[in-house]
Amino acid sequence: MESGHSQSAGVAGLLSAVLPGLGQLYNRQWVKGGGFLVGLLGLGGALVSSADLEKLQQSAATGVRPENIGHLFLLSLLILVLAVWSIVDAARTAKQSQR
Repeated sequence: MESGHSQSAGVAGLLSAVLPGLGQLYNRQWVKGGGFLVGLLGLGGALVSSADLEKLQQSAATGVRPENIGHLFLLSLLILVLAVWSIVDAARTAKQSQR
């Protein structure tokens, strides 16, 4: 950490829970925070572009499994992993700055 003062681990973790990367920005880790944000935008963009809402609604109405459900699940899982990683990293870094 470059700053002379410590950050709150709870605040850093909460900010990353709201939006991955915010906790890192709070900890003044500009590149890492930007990386988490870019990763989230990339995965989120891939998820949104893969999800055809009309086909998903038709599948839900008919009970037929969508063709790309595995792809959608994988992207959702990757977003979850990124979010948890961001929360843990932000809180751990803030806690280390308190030492």
